[in-house]
Amino acid sequence: MKFIEQVDLEEFSSFVENHPTKSHFLASPLWGELSKSRGYTPFYVGVKENETLIATALLLKKSLPFGYCYFYIPRGFVMDYQNLECLSFFTTSLKKFVKKQKGLYFKIDPDIRLHTISEDATCIEGENHYQLVSFLKKIGYKHLPLTKYFETSQPRYTFRIDLKNEIEDIRKRYSKTALRFIKKAEHFEVEPSIGTKEDIPQFIRLMKLTEQRQNFFSHPDDYYEKFYDIFSASNHVSLLLAKVSLSKMIAILKEDIQKEKSAKEINLISLEKKQKELSFLEEEKKKRKEDKIVVSSYFTVHYGDKSWYLYGANDMDYKMTYANYRLFDYQIEISKEKGSSVFDEFGTIGEPKSDHPLVGLHEFKKKFGGEYLEFIGEFDYIIRPIFTFFFLKLVRIYRFVIRKKLRKKVQKEKI
Repeated sequence: MKFIEQVDLEEFSSFVENHPTKSHFLASPLWGELSKSRGYTPFYVGVKENETLIATALLLKKSLPFGYCYFYIPRGFVMDYQNLECLSFFTTSLKKFVKKQKGLYFKIDPDIRLHTISEDATCIEGENHYQLVSFLKKIGYKHLPLTKYFETSQPRYTFRIDLKNEIEDIRKRYSKTALRFIKKAEHFEVEPSIGTKEDIPQFIRLMKLTEQRQNFFSHPDDYYEKFYDIFSASNHVSLLLAKVSLSKMIAILKEDIQKEKSAKEINLISLEKKQKELSFLEEEKKKRKEDKIVVSSYFTVHYGDKSWYLYGANDMDYKMTYANYRLFDYQIEISKEKGSSVFDEFGTIGEPKSDHPLVGLHEFKKKFGGEYLEFIGEFDYIIRPIFTFFFLKLVRIYRFVIRKKLRKKVQKEKI
């Protein structure tokens, strides 16, 4: 086996995209290029055996003071993890490479399940990778504490939907609630579609509303434009939109209200709710020049044999349309049309019965019938222990200060 410090970019890209089990957009040159805008320097390394590429890694280098740095390998190596000889050789080679770069450590978070889990996040009998975790620790990796929320670089829990069946069969796995809400969206004639770069400002507008509502900060506006430019150039992204027509919704609600009033038994609560919705829409109609408005928007990545729901934003003033449910269903449909065999909902929580604010997100994603999955977590390979210890202490303090500033920024924008 031979370690390659600079794999040919075309060869690297082809290997990652076509790998039968570990293809991932986060391990691709596309993500490496995007990461430059976030202050990382990408390296494309690999292992060859008999001149054939058998493993790759996207190394993202983050520079530190005094010439030091650290490396992050998003979603770990693209390789057959059952080949322990290659895994050991790759690790030893990376240790030398990172040390030569004055690196403190390198981090991996492989796209590998820890074990089979049930819907309430309890471990059940079935597939597990405990032996792989033990082997990684044996060859020098430090297994970081297993988190339950979004504390790590990438989500440690997710839902994945098998897209190999027909779309009608896939929808049979949706919950009754999801199906009912999709029908409500269809009743209001929500229009899902694939947008273009010109529609990115609509996504950003909705993202700002979502940030203010949920008290978080995601990315600068130009990040989404860069993301779209890089991934759309090779047809690896879909910007999805859900639009509604104010005039159509007003007409539909008026008809619904009339039916309610004509019923033998009038549901006063339902009637009052519809009348409030009608008043809101009529006021919106007066304020807006355009009749059609975007009320939900998603970024979906298609890479290798998978698709991922990466970013999503909604205008909850139009919650009554259930446009987000219709758009999520459309997203799954588009992913299947793109040839994906798996749809990854890209992140949920590990304690669904807690009172955490993200339980609502978990319940939303769960309604689409995917398999609940837990990854094996993060591993650090520490090369300079003392420097790493003090650096990680400083990082925790820095992140605390930054998050505090971002919260204040969001709160000011609310005012």
